[in-house]
Amino acid sequence: MTRRVISLLFPLLGVVLAAVEYGAPHAFGAVLPPSIRIIEGSVRWSGDVVINGVVVVRDSGRLEIDPGTTVRFIRRDDDGDGIGDGEIRVEGSIRVNGTIKRPVIFTSASTDPAPADWKYVMINHAHGAEVSNAVFEYAFSGVQIHYTRGSFRGIVFRHNIDGFRFSTAPVILEDSYIVQNDNGIRFEERGAGAKIVGNVISGNRVGVFAVVKCRGLTEFRNNIFEDNSSYNVKLGDMQVEDLPMSGNWWGSVNRSDIVSSIFDGTVEPAMGKVIFEPYLQERPVIRDLLPRLTQ
Repeated sequence: MTRRVISLLFPLLGVVLAAVEYGAPHAFGAVLPPSIRIIEGSVRWSGDVVINGVVVVRDSGRLEIDPGTTVRFIRRDDDGDGIGDGEIRVEGSIRVNGTIKRPVIFTSASTDPAPADWKYVMINHAHGAEVSNAVFEYAFSGVQIHYTRGSFRGIVFRHNIDGFRFSTAPVILEDSYIVQNDNGIRFEERGAGAKIVGNVISGNRVGVFAVVKCRGLTEFRNNIFEDNSSYNVKLGDMQVEDLPMSGNWWGSVNRSDIVSSIFDGTVEPAMGKVIFEPYLQERPVIRDLLPRLTQ
């Protein structure tokens, strides 16, 4: 092949590679090189979307994702910190419209995926988030939401460093599975109460990590805590207020078993305590989402 032929083919090859990286062109409306993609106005994704870099939904932007969409993040670690740099950053609004039969999946594009292959969906000082029936896996944090109202229903967070992380955000998380993460839920209240109801929090190293500035404004009720390897709940070193968490199932009806699954002021007197009594005497019935969302 002559040098002239190669020079003619190279631009075409570049377009094809870019199309593969960003998925079907209709998802973005145009093929762009990998780096930062800015969304302003309303954009809708469907089908397969592959992200190689950062997508920013600006203050004026709205991202809507159709049922059955799979969003894959190519692992790239430009700053060498060991955390993939792929992310979606929301300053406007996001709506994820998965269904039980057709969930929306956010995952690694690697053939051998691992936690932290991509960074997160970051929703910060945004207009709002509504997420239904979605899977977040192999991220540093599946979702981080700060200073923003959001509802998350029918979600699976698995194989992440932090599954679901929030701070200063009146969020609702219910009917969801938070499983096989390092920290299932990590949060700092900082004056904003959240609602964590009817979830399975299982198989993580730490089920819930209350880092600091929590004053009991967040409602934890009717959740299942079980099989978290280090603790069902852990308080941070600077968390001095008590944390009310009655009305949950702790994997046992034996009080001493429950106490040993919590790291709080019982172990370190300078910390607050988790108020887990009265606790459920039977494992509650939770909507059996996990098998359906991962079929």
